[in-house]
Amino acid sequence: MSLDALYQDVILEHSQSPRRAESLKIVTDSSIAKNPLCGDMVNLEVHIEDEIVKNIACITNGCAISTAAGSIMAMELVGKTRLAAIEIVDEFIEALKENKDLESSSEELCILSKVQNYPTRIKCAVLPWNALRDILVNN
Repeated sequence: MSLDALYQDVILEHSQSPRRAESLKIVTDSSIAKNPLCGDMVNLEVHIEDEIVKNIACITNGCAISTAAGSIMAMELVGKTRLAAIEIVDEFIEALKENKDLESSSEELCILSKVQNYPTRIKCAVLPWNALRDILVNN
């Protein structure tokens, strides 16, 4: 299977069945992020305890890419320390903006990073990631 086909399969799978898209019972921080250009909206809920990301809910109303990006992000970062999560978030955002490969990430995250081949869609993919970064850095 080609990388483009794999990319499309991952985006489609996560957009149709997003993971971690249910409201949390314990929420320590939350954020709502919007992309006014395309109408994407992300409602992000996070439970952080003892500097560990215990849980993330990413409820997205938008395109397939923003939904998939939030789903993959939530799966990838639960269980990480705050600092490790910030590093992963920064690496992902930088990879997309600078058209770089991700080196130390999971297969699905590497596949998602191929959205960099579609420059007009990068803002869709980074919307939930920027929202989470704001929570991790500022709270």
